[in-house]
Order: sequence, then structure tokens, then C-alpha cells
Amino acid sequence: MPPSDAVMTAGPVAARERETTAARPRIFSLDPTMVIVGCVAFALVLFLPAILNDGDTLWQIRTGEWILDHHAVPSIDPFSYTAGDRPWFAHEWLAETLLALAYRAAGLKGVMVLAAAAVGLTAAILLRYLRQFLPMSYAAIALAFAFANAAPSMLARPHVLAWPCLTLWSVGLLAARTKRAAPSFVLLPIMALWVNLHGSFMLGLLLPGVFMIEALFDPGADRGKISFAWGKFILAAWAIALLNPDFVGGVLFPIHLVGMSSLSWIGEWTPAEFGGLQPLEITLLAGLALGLSGKVSLPPIRLLLLLGLVHGALSHARNEQLLGLVGALILAEPLGRSFAHEDSEKPGASRMMAMGAALVSVLALVARFALPLDAGHTGEAFAATLDRVPPALREKPVLNDYGLGGLLIFGGVRPFIDSRADLYGDAFLTRYQKILTPNRAELDKALADYGIVWTIFKSNRAIVQVLDEEPGWRRLIEENGVVIHVRDDQAAH
Repeated sequence: MPPSDAVMTAGPVAARERETTAARPRIFSLDPTMVIVGCVAFALVLFLPAILNDGDTLWQIRTGEWILDHHAVPSIDPFSYTAGDRPWFAHEWLAETLLALAYRAAGLKGVMVLAAAAVGLTAAILLRYLRQFLPMSYAAIALAFAFANAAPSMLARPHVLAWPCLTLWSVGLLAARTKRAAPSFVLLPIMALWVNLHGSFMLGLLLPGVFMIEALFDPGADRGKISFAWGKFILAAWAIALLNPDFVGGVLFPIHLVGMSSLSWIGEWTPAEFGGLQPLEITLLAGLALGLSGKVSLPPIRLLLLLGLVHGALSHARNEQLLGLVGALILAEPLGRSFAHEDSEKPGASRMMAMGAALVSVLALVARFALPLDAGHTGEAFAATLDRVPPALREKPVLNDYGLGGLLIFGGVRPFIDSRADLYGDAFLTRYQKILTPNRAELDKALADYGIVWTIFKSNRAIVQVLDEEPGWRRLIEENGVVIHVRDDQAAH
């Protein structure tokens, strides 16, 4: 028997044992190790200042506040002056509303608590599934690899709020395959939530099709029955995904976004880099070592799925989180066949540790609200610089750094551009990239076309030096890592 087919053709005794195990409601039940890991992850994330280190969080908070104030999801862009009044669907509206509620309740500390809770819940769900196949020591290592790859994306943004949906959905599908059954319709409310949180729901819609194909290749499979059972679930999942404010447009949004040709220069959409040792490289090397040594093998379809996740992570840095979280789930059972052994942990001790971890998380929460946040990660330093710009000038057209768009929106300034690539479109983004090159002709044309009277860029941008030499312009402010230029005829305003 080829090793890659082992999981599909194990003996009847082993199959019955797996089915009995999978039939128990263990995945969604509470266990001390879940509490321990969830509480520890929650407490740690509360003190990761970098979780706020993304200006996108700020414009997403403002979007959520707009939704709360207007009791509606915006269909027209309310923020940018270059794309203002252009159709725009806030496809992450639910996540943005949650961020706004957390912000109104407790400021940016409340936003950190919300993100930390999502990470903690994800860690607990992931560990619970890993523990079905692996002893605690190996499960902890797998969990560490998962979150090491997800760490660069561990930001207070909608995708993190969608992580529990991603893990629960994937666990549900994998559990169905273990039982040689179609997924339960109980999973469908997860999709209804997920589609309104973040565009990663598209992976959730595609995964059932992959597992259905795998089921069709089971030895002795009743292909008609399998196609009908899985087909019903897949159709229901796609139908549930239509429960979003933009209906079909909301479901197709991720396809439209990924299809944009101008994303390649945007940080999180760039390919993975291997200039230095990083979690992705360690993960890939570990995977190669396990595979080449014959320690771990996967069924063909599941191997292709894992390779697809690797390809996604190599193509776009933002997809490393998917490889980390979903990849760990896919590998749990094959790793368990190779490395499982008896645990030595005592249930009583685990319960005591769970109580201790819960207490630690409560103390961490109290400490988080008692201690100040690092101003360098909250946008306060930028806000102080922006406050030095005369109010009348802040109301006039600005040419801004792409990464500062969210900070400007949060500060009440309508930006030239921000990170909503779907809003601006390929043509605009391509033109903007030429301006940043910098291309003097494109810069002069943009200054004239949009009547720009001030600019704000990070101090390390090449365009800053070009603006220093631009006739009729001069530096107004240089501090906190940004440089602001103003047109001479506006300098006194």
C-alpha cells in the first residue's frame, strides 16, 4: 500500500476507532488545554503594541462609526476626495462595526481587547483539533508553527476577527471527512458571519469542493451519494454567502480584488521574501524534511491543497496566515500517525492550570487598561504632527503616502489615496505608483489635475527629495518620520 493512501485505506478496526472518535463532540467541547492556550494567547496579544501598527485599522474604525451613525452600510465612498462619491461597498462592514464599538467603548485599548479575544479563541479551537491526534508537546509545536506564520498578519484588522470562522469551518470540514460524511448544515451560520467579516470567506467556499473531490476517490465510494450530499452543502454555503449587503457583488468581491493587476507593489500583496530567516522558510524546510524522510505522508488531494496554500503564501505575504492556520489543521492527523505517544499530563493538574491561565488573562486585562499604550503605535504621534497643519490647509487637496491614508481619514482629512485598492482601481493605482517612482512629469500633472496644495509622505520616500526641488513648493513640517510640503501661495494659510 503506498504511504500516501494510508489515511484512506486503513483497516476496519482503525477506521471504526477514527469514526468513534470523530463522532464525539470533542471539537466544540471545552477542555482545560483549550482554556489554557486561549487565555495565554489572549494575554500575550494584549501586550503586542504592533497589533495596532497599521493605519488601516483607523479607517476601518471610522467606517464602522459611519455605519453606526447612519444605521446603514455605505454604498458610496465617504472619505477620499479623489474617489469621493464613487460606488464603494464596505465588504468588511461587520468587522468594522465591531472595531468601532470596541473603540467607542474603550478606545484603542478596546480594539486591542477585541483582536486579542479573536486570537485567543482561534488558538483554543486550533489546539482542540490538534489534540485529537497529537500529544500536548507536539500539538504545542504545531500551534507555534501555525501562529509564527500568522504573526505578520496579527493586526487589529478584520481578517483577525475572521480567524475563528476560518478555523471552525476548516475543522468542521475535516471532521466530516474523518467520519466519511458530508459536512453538517450546523456549519452554515459560520459562513453567514464570515462573509460579512472578511474576504477570506472565499477560501471557505472553495474548501468543500476540494474535500468532495477527495471523498469521491475513497475506495468503494458511492459517488452518486457523495456528490448529492456534498453538493447540497456546497450549494447551501454559496447561498448563505449571499446574505451580505451587496448580495452577488459581495460574494464576487474577493475574485475582483485578487484579479487586480496593480497590487504587486503594495506591501501585503508582495511575494514572500527570504532575505533573512523567517517562520515561512523554517516551516517549508521542516515540511520538506518530514516529507523526504517518509515520516509524514498525505493523500494526493490533500497534498495538492497544502501545496496550493504554500503557493498562496509565496505569491502574497498576506496569505502566510492561511498556510499557518489551515496547514496545521491539514497536517494534524498525518503528524499524529507518525508522532503520537501516550500523554503524561494529569487531568487535575490541567484543570488547575486552566484556572491559573484564566486568572492570568483577567490580570492582563486589568493591566492593559491601567498601563498607557505606546504612542508610536497608536497614531498619536502622527496626530500631533497633523495638528500642526493649519485647519484651513487640512481641508484642501493633499497628495499623501499610501500608508498614511488611514491615519489621515482618522484625523478628519480626505486623502488622495488610502489602502482601499478596490475603490481606486488599477488605472489610478498605476498612475500613483508612477508618481512615487518618482516621475516628475506624472507628479506635476497630478499636482495640477487635482489642485493639490500640500503633501505628506514618509521621510524615506524618494518623492520627498523631488518635492524639495519642486518650484513653488517648500517644506512646512518634518517630524515623527513624515515630511509635509506646502505650495508657496498656501504657506501662510
